[in-house]
Amino acid sequence: MKNVRIILIIFLSLLVYTNCSKKENVQNKNSSEVIPVDVTVVKKSTIQRDIELIGTLAAWKEANLGAQATGRIEKIYVDEGSRVKEGDLLFEMDDTQLAQAKIQYQLAKDNYERLKPLFETGSISQSQFDQVKAAYETAQKTYNLLLTNTQFRAPFSGVITAKKLNDGEVFLLAPGGVGAPTIVSLMQINPLKLLLNVSETNLRDIKMNQTVEVSSEVYPNEIFKGYITKINPAINPASRTFEVEVKIPNSEERLHPGMFVSAKILIGTTEGIIIQRSAALKQLGSSAYYGFIVKNNIAKRVELTLGKEFDSLVEITKGLNEGDYLVTRGQGLLKDGSKVEIKSKAE
Repeated sequence: MKNVRIILIIFLSLLVYTNCSKKENVQNKNSSEVIPVDVTVVKKSTIQRDIELIGTLAAWKEANLGAQATGRIEKIYVDEGSRVKEGDLLFEMDDTQLAQAKIQYQLAKDNYERLKPLFETGSISQSQFDQVKAAYETAQKTYNLLLTNTQFRAPFSGVITAKKLNDGEVFLLAPGGVGAPTIVSLMQINPLKLLLNVSETNLRDIKMNQTVEVSSEVYPNEIFKGYITKINPAINPASRTFEVEVKIPNSEERLHPGMFVSAKILIGTTEGIIIQRSAALKQLGSSAYYGFIVKNNIAKRVELTLGKEFDSLVEITKGLNEGDYLVTRGQGLLKDGSKVEIKSKAE
């Protein structure tokens, strides 16, 4: 029995020694293995800097048009969707008072023009002429006031977006359910307006007439350009943002008020390092990234801080220096200190 125990102990010792020798041989083999890789020489590139925001398009101008007094609508000359130019007649109110005022104005005018030559030749006194002149000017102002409250013209070019009443209906000068009483609504949609809320940290980067690129999911891969026309100097204390107004030309009227858009305020260019996105490896279980550079045919692991992304490219703000040999192929087989052989080098 004792001999059996001795033999068993000797056998187990040989087995452990054999396994350790195999592991040591594997480790020595792995440590001496040379891994082929492709590298690229890290260079600096010009990067367009921008501030990315989202917003909703609005009409450049908007007006809800109604009369200055309660009255009957004589005629509406437009419908929803009608395009009008500045000065076009939109609707007319009942002109009974206007007709009376026109008669009074014409009589006062004729009287003024008849007595003016007599005053200039001294045939009538200053006081007589002043009375005639005052009556004429009063009648003129009354007529013009009633005219503007009878014939309503477009204050700017645009499109009619709402028609609230019809011919013959009575317009009531009283607040309705929503907003001021309205007969027709007019919008100017060329250009359009975009209001953006910019963080106070970006205040120093915002300037008048700065270019803004606008995109919409309605038109994939298309860019519409506008420019900053107003910067509100007051910071919103609740959101810590300030409002920026962007004017967007819309001659083809492809964009419409109410559309949700993405905007980029272009703030200039700087130099930075841009690499292939695949060369930056994400560490499992975290949001950290790393990569490998080659020095004297040895792979060195470096921690990477990512910046702006450009489709398949990404900016590296920390971790790489200009001139580094960055591994772009084969990095999945590497660990810190691996021996490598550069098979391809891209400049």
